Amino acid sequence: MREYKIGIIGAGSWGTTLASLLADKEFGVTLWVYEEELLQELKRMHSNTTYLPGITLNEALRYTRSLKEAVYDKNAILWVTPSQVFRKIFSEAQPFLPAEAIQVCASKWIEKESLKRLSEIAE
Repeated sequence: MREYKIGIIGAGSWGTTLASLLADKEFGVTLWVYEEELLQELKRMHSNTTYLPGITLNEALRYTRSLKEAVYDKNAILWVTPSQVFRKIFSEAQPFLPAEAIQVCASKWIEKESLKRLSEIAE
């Protein structure tokens, strides 16, 4: 299944959990990480002590701070960013999103300013 590639945007506790579970199912998973320090920790220790302490992550996971690398050639994109930054990150990723990629929003809440669901913003 590694040929089925999934990009996960957001390395908080929920995004990291989903990334590791999907990698356990043998999907090719790239996790987009905002914080440089966290990126280095994930690469070095296969652990997210900030958002998911005590859990060892699947070693097949790939990590990046590049939105292009996270979404460019993926079959599916899983959006797991905080609602307050979703619009900005979704917009920045647009030039690199494959038209045929399945996109799933796993983020919670609504955008505070517009009161729109994140799926409405993505539309």
